[in-house]
Amino acid sequence: MVFMLLLPHLASCVLLPRVLFADCDGTMLGPDHRLSDRTRNTLQRLARAGVAVVPATGRAAAGPWTAHVLTEPSLKGGVPGIFMNGGMIVDSAGGVSSTLLPAEVAAATLAFARGEGVTTAFYCGKEVLVETPNELTAKLAAVGDAPHRTIEDLSSAVESVGKVLLLFDETKLDGETLRHSLERAVAATADITQALSWGLEVVPSGVNKATAARLLLDAWGISSEDAMAIGDGVNDVELLSFVGYGIAMGNGAKQAKLVAQYVAPSNSDEGFSIAMEELILAHLES
Repeated sequence: MVFMLLLPHLASCVLLPRVLFADCDGTMLGPDHRLSDRTRNTLQRLARAGVAVVPATGRAAAGPWTAHVLTEPSLKGGVPGIFMNGGMIVDSAGGVSSTLLPAEVAAATLAFARGEGVTTAFYCGKEVLVETPNELTAKLAAVGDAPHRTIEDLSSAVESVGKVLLLFDETKLDGETLRHSLERAVAATADITQALSWGLEVVPSGVNKATAARLLLDAWGISSEDAMAIGDGVNDVELLSFVGYGIAMGNGAKQAKLVAQYVAPSNSDEGFSIAMEELILAHLES
């Protein structure tokens, strides 16, 4: 049964979701890249209300970050979960399906990065491969991403890449200019998205959080209209547009805010919990 809740201040009906697809960094996680006590409490209240919360992130399904996030019981260890912007899907039984970049796309992206002098990280399964650790890879590791392994030449790994992350110094390079150049190099054969202001991501063409969400919902026999999503990044735009109700974070990208039906406060102001309390929990628990 579908329940509709009337929110007078929005002058519209809001779907009580069966599923909530929730981005991690910049959304559920605070600026410290951890779940606050309030967010944990909110997740537990959602679980008690029967709302399944599915993490949907650009991160790999491994790394120190999982100890701070996926150990929350209501997130069930990321089973089910969407990782690497939809390139890796974990279903309800723990089964994993992955989509890899064509080797020639990974190679072309690597060549582009070398030409531009930016740092390249290959996401291969549960690890991140880099050639030369530097301040940018240390910055990535500091937010708890998947374990980094240094190899001599990334060209040797182009056959097993789920996504390529290009890291750059924002004080030296303009992200928009770099993105336009990258689009000219690989956009015909891959998609480009962004979660970090200092990183551009190259992912398999047609693969994103929304395509992954569709596969999970179809397997569960749930309509997209019965799903809600919340996120902050350019890599959340398709997902926010796909579900019945999309929520963007106040700290989010303008592209996300443009497609969302609701803009929550920032993650530094407990925006995730405020949105869930206002849109769902206050009505269920009153």
